[in-house]
Parts: sequence; C-alpha cells; structure tokens
Amino acid sequence: MEGIYLIDKPEGITSFDVVRQLRKILKTKEIGHAGTLDPMATGLLVVLVGRATKLSNLLLEKDKVYLAQITFGASTDTYDRMGKTNKVLETFELTQDQLESAIDTIKSMNKQLPPKYAAIKVDGKKLYEYARNNETVDIESRDIRIHQFDINHRLENNKFGALISVSKGTYIRSIANDLGEMLSIPSHLSELRRVMSGSFSVKDAVKLEEMTQETLPFISLVEYANTLEKVVVEDYMVPLIKNGIRLDERQTTIDGPFTAVDQKGHPLAIYQKDVKNYKPIIQLGV
Repeated sequence: MEGIYLIDKPEGITSFDVVRQLRKILKTKEIGHAGTLDPMATGLLVVLVGRATKLSNLLLEKDKVYLAQITFGASTDTYDRMGKTNKVLETFELTQDQLESAIDTIKSMNKQLPPKYAAIKVDGKKLYEYARNNETVDIESRDIRIHQFDINHRLENNKFGALISVSKGTYIRSIANDLGEMLSIPSHLSELRRVMSGSFSVKDAVKLEEMTQETLPFISLVEYANTLEKVVVEDYMVPLIKNGIRLDERQTTIDGPFTAVDQKGHPLAIYQKDVKNYKPIIQLGV
C-alpha cells in the first residue's frame, strides 16, 4: 500500500490527526505528509506511506495553491478566525479599487514575517509554544514568492475571496493580516482551502472518512519515479546503484530530482542533488 495518497482534509483537525487516523486504517506507522494544513483549513493533504515518506523534503518544495476568504473589521492573534480577537474596527470604508491596489503591493513582496502562532522552531522550540507562554522571541522574515493573487469573489459584506498561489513556507494567514495592516483596517483569514500542491490536485483527493485499508495510493513510487526526468546509466552502474552509490557530474549535471534508469528504461532509484553531488532518496530496483 506504499505510495502517495491525496487526502481531502476536513476542518477542525490537525494534519497529524489525519496521519494518526491513517496509521490505524492502513495498519502501518510509516506515514507522513508533505505540507501542514492548519486545523481551520480544508483541502489537499499529500500523505506519504512506506518508503514514500523519504519524498517529504522533495515534495515540500513544491508551490501551493489556495482558495482563501479574508474578512475585514477584526484581527486575531493567530491571524485567522480561530484566534482571539485583538483589534476591532466597526466602521470603515474600503473600496474595491483600494483593495486591488493593496493586493498588487502584497504580490510584489518577497519577504514575509511568519505568524507567532506557527510550528516553525526557534532554538528548538516551536513559535506557538513561545506565544502560549507569553514569551518573546525574535522571528526572522523568510523568503517567499506570491505567484498569483486573484480576486474570485468581489468585496461584499467586508469580505472577499481569492485564488492565491505561493512558494513553500508562505503563510496565507500572514498575507491576510498584512493586507489589513496595509489598509489600516484589521483583518483575518476566515476560510482556507488548499486546492493544489505541486502537480497534485484536491480534485483527485479522497475524503478521510472514505479511506479504508483497501484504498490504493493515488500514485505508486514507480509511477511517481516515471514522472521525473530520466538519467540512463551504463550496465555496470546498476548493481552499484542498488547498493546506494551516489552519482556525480559524470552521469548528469541536472539540478532537479531525477530517476536513474537502466538501458531498458527500468527505474532503479530516485536521486536528488545535494551539496556534494546526487544522493539516492529511494531505491526502486531492489
């Protein structure tokens, strides 16, 4: 049953809650995921089972696409509707043109300060642990990219909907909060649904309550390996690759992950570049 599963996470549970349930359903402890969703958020959770857990760092690098709703008039300590309200503005004026102008500015940002309620670790401790204990900690801004921020539901009743595509590690909660600060109107993220993670779509996801032990992965390891760029190796390299040998510029100079295949095109291992050369992530031909 190992491979990549696509789960449509419901609201109100954590990503780890999903993993915990799937461990019971699939009767294996070797399960992880490739990108956390907050309890409030719904949508695509890429779940990795068996040796596929070794793909976690690779898949975490992928861009994500969300459907978001942002509400004006109140802000919270978590930047979403699950948090405690800390600012309220009952009367304000906000036009569609003002909103679109602010969004254009947000789209040009390449740095972001994560919310204080986040799972990022500082000195071995998660940010939300500092926040819950009312402890101060320096939070560093992170490099981000906002590829797309398009309004799909115009401003009405102090809220609007948007399709937002971002790089890894980008917090939509922070975008919602930053937008309000830019407009001098408190705001928060009121709804969030992840619809894409890399090439994976929520349209192909399975509802958590529909998962059974017989449910097959959306894509097997070999099928995933065949989606990657291929590097054909000489016959003498096959047993070496099966033993976990690293590859170098004598075999390839590509930057992205790739699948080493034999002369007949059979996948042998998935490789990823690191600071030295290319390390095998998962061996397939053993």
